[in-house]
Order: sequence, then C-alpha cells, then structure tokens
Amino acid sequence: MNFKPTFLAIMALALLLLFSLPILFYGLVSDDLYGKQVDRVAPDFSLLDVQGQAHSLSQHQGRYVYLYFGYLNCDDVCHNQVGVMFNLHHQSHAQDIDFLFVTMDPKRDSPALLKDYFNQFGANFVSLTADNMQTIQKVASLYKAYFFTDSNPKTGQDYEISHPGSIFLIDPIGRLRAVYQGQDLRYDKMLEDLQKIKLSLNPAL
Repeated sequence: MNFKPTFLAIMALALLLLFSLPILFYGLVSDDLYGKQVDRVAPDFSLLDVQGQAHSLSQHQGRYVYLYFGYLNCDDVCHNQVGVMFNLHHQSHAQDIDFLFVTMDPKRDSPALLKDYFNQFGANFVSLTADNMQTIQKVASLYKAYFFTDSNPKTGQDYEISHPGSIFLIDPIGRLRAVYQGQDLRYDKMLEDLQKIKLSLNPAL
C-alpha cells in the first residue's frame, strides 16, 4: 500500500536531480556575468534546416550564437525565451549574432510551421529539426539540456515536453561562454554579458 507514495517520491527526486545537472555542471565557474559563465568547446552538431538540408553549428563560426532547445506547442517558456532572443537581436543592433532554435518536437513542429514562425524575426534566426526526437535528444544531451515527454507521442494524444529552457551563448571561435537559466531573463543584462565577452576576446573594442 505504500508503493505509490514511495514511487512518486522517487520520481520527484529523480526529476529534481535531472534538472539540477545543468546548474551543477555550468555553475562551477563564477564571475561577474549575469549568466552562468563557462569556457569550453561548444559541441558541434548537424541537424536539418526547414529546407531539409544539413545545417551544423560550425557553419556559424565567426559569429556569436544564441542556442535554444524548445518547441512551438510549449505553453509559456519557449515563446518567452524566443522573445528574449528577439529583443537581443533588435536591441543590440549588432551584425555578428545568429540565433539557433532547435525543436524538441519534430513530430508536431513541421518545417513549414517552423519557417512561418521564425520568418518574422529575421534572416539570422535559424530553426533546426530532425527526423525523430531521439536524434535531437542526443544533441541536447551534449549541452546537458535533457528533455523528455510526459506521455507517449505515438499514441496520438497531446503531450507536454519537460525541459530546462536554457539559452546558450557561443562565441565566434566555437566556445560556450554563458548559459542563461530561468523564465524571466533580462535581455539588457545578457547584452552587457555579450559586451564583456567581446571585450575579453578583443580588448581593443
């Protein structure tokens, strides 16, 4: 009779540990940035763009990249984070920034839907997908951005996707420099971080 509460407690603890991994992993370095500072090679990956062509992270070398894993049916977090990236784009006035949105839900986020959604933001917004969710989960795991569905997508029922909602900042030489966690991110503080990172790479700016 005690099996159910014990099982729920174990599941709650497992979820807590799962979503704590990015915080523990990326929180090892502290500094004066608004986001969590890291300094390691950003794992390269290749997925499909909305035209069905292979598109890799390395194609963006020489530019700053904000990377996000999300999905269009997300209630609030994903659209909020995309809004943050939209503000970063329009408030920075910089010409050296790209934004990559990797859908976690290729079953429902068709290339046509992704194209329609991101066309309004600008040419430097790129949405990526894959033939199946497992491929994207492998890419997300490289960034400790683990996600999973709360039911079986194959049943035809509606489903949510549990995910950390982090935005990753990658510099022009392909190094992961900052991770932003939380739903109420301040784009102005993120732009301050961007300027600090730019100065660290080029003190003459």
